[in-house]
Amino acid sequence: MSTKSNEMVVRGAIDAITRGDWDALGEFIAADNVTHFPGLSPLAGDHQGIGALQRRIVELTGSGTEIDVQDVLASDDHAVGIYRLRAHRDGKSIEWQHVNVYQIRDGKIVEVWQHPFEQDLVDDFFSQESGENT
Repeated sequence: MSTKSNEMVVRGAIDAITRGDWDALGEFIAADNVTHFPGLSPLAGDHQGIGALQRRIVELTGSGTEIDVQDVLASDDHAVGIYRLRAHRDGKSIEWQHVNVYQIRDGKIVEVWQHPFEQDLVDDFFSQESGENT
């Protein structure tokens, strides 16, 4: 697949996520994909399936995240997305810089490694909002 096509796969997936359109997300993400999220919060771990991590974020925040795409870089098999993310809940907000590394096969995202720059801040916010302690 071309680098331009892989860039469009990532941009299409992010657009579907921001709209909460899980059906459209399936056009860009493989059904058995795995998303790896680091840290100690309730988001940490491996999430399998279309929109699994995004649904967990909605459970914790009630609204999901706002995603500001700063750049998407792509090669034949991978892409990297650079983002500014925001989440809100009960009058509290968090904003952080974030990078995702995507493995793409046959026009679909099959694996994602997420990397928040401010990991401690993200862990604290999502742990507090869920009522869970790390």
